[in-house]
Amino acid sequence: MEAAQRLRIWQGVMFVILWSAYGSTYLLRKPLGVVKADLQKALEVNTLGLGLLDAALLLPYAGVSLMLGSVGDHLGPRVTLGGGLVIASVATASISMCESYPSILVLLAVSGASQALCWPASCTMLARWFSDAARNTVFGVFGTCCFVFGMAGTTLAVFLQGNYGWRVAFLPPSICVAVLGMLVLQFGRDPGEWSLIVPGRATAPVGTGSEVSLSILSVWRLSLVPEVSLAMFCVKSVRYALMFWLPLYLLLSLDYSQASAGLVSTAFEVGGTLGSALVGVVVDRWMGGRAILTSALAISASALSLLAFVMLAPWGPVFHVIFLVLAGAFNCGPDILLAGSVAADIGEQVGGATAVTGVINGMGSLGTVLEGPLVSLVAATLGWKAMMPLMVILSALGAFVTFRANVIHMRSLGWVKVPSTEVA
Repeated sequence: MEAAQRLRIWQGVMFVILWSAYGSTYLLRKPLGVVKADLQKALEVNTLGLGLLDAALLLPYAGVSLMLGSVGDHLGPRVTLGGGLVIASVATASISMCESYPSILVLLAVSGASQALCWPASCTMLARWFSDAARNTVFGVFGTCCFVFGMAGTTLAVFLQGNYGWRVAFLPPSICVAVLGMLVLQFGRDPGEWSLIVPGRATAPVGTGSEVSLSILSVWRLSLVPEVSLAMFCVKSVRYALMFWLPLYLLLSLDYSQASAGLVSTAFEVGGTLGSALVGVVVDRWMGGRAILTSALAISASALSLLAFVMLAPWGPVFHVIFLVLAGAFNCGPDILLAGSVAADIGEQVGGATAVTGVINGMGSLGTVLEGPLVSLVAATLGWKAMMPLMVILSALGAFVTFRANVIHMRSLGWVKVPSTEVA
């Protein structure tokens, strides 16, 4: 078998394994939202207690991403991703046997912390298998796993809960994730370990043994990291706020029925799936590899789409759906680029890809933690109609800092702009 053909086969195998492995983390996260009503009855907790369940999962996730990214560089992406999946699956499966509220909080914290470095590790490993010219396209398609497994996780959790009870809802997803973790540990190697060479790699992967240990302050001082991190904070705040609060906004502010509000709100996620799949192709084929500039333009378009949604709300549901699809596409596409190919490119220059990606993704995760209190505060103070203008402001701020990152990049040596060479 020719080396080029063998490389393509292994690229396909590694992409499927990594796409499935990281996507499977959503199989662990989704049951919590589905079984909350059952947990409230079984554990006799109030609404505040249910909210703390989310915090128990998300806060350790954000904290480990921000503070311990260098651990992932030290262990290497294979052990970080595979080990994280196995530990998270064991912790999540153990929830099905819990009888007390505190024990569930502890297990959720363990699960969240174990998943924290899975995204950076996936990005680091994926980047090593593809040429720089193909990187943005590959990461764009890779990002669809979040939406595909998110919808699958919800569907599976609903089925298991309805037929077998809330405890069983955690078990099959955990088994699936554990198996995928084992696959990563077995096959998650660098190309060189399989005697393969990836042509078109302007930034050669740094060996695990020679990678440096970077603190969060060291990462934050790197060029582009503060701007890209703040952009991720804004983009993910908007994305998760609309995912969690949009049905209620449509119900209370635009007088939708409960069923219609739930249905129309999915337009944002549909747009997100399309945007994630297409953004990499746009960057590599029509934007000359300028991932940061493309992200800035897309986030600006997302802000304009949300502004149009607010201003043209009286036009009715059809236009609501159109503008939500556009907002989702233009919001979720940059999410994949900034936390994926851009972060990996910055990190590889200093031998700390997992640490850099962890900080950038961690700032985004911090946005997912804080969006709930922020939206609640604005709604309580100014009313529900103020929620969408808040999303416009956050998107505009994200666009501003991304344009600033692009200006800094243009003045630098061009780390993030990939060469327009033949796609491997």
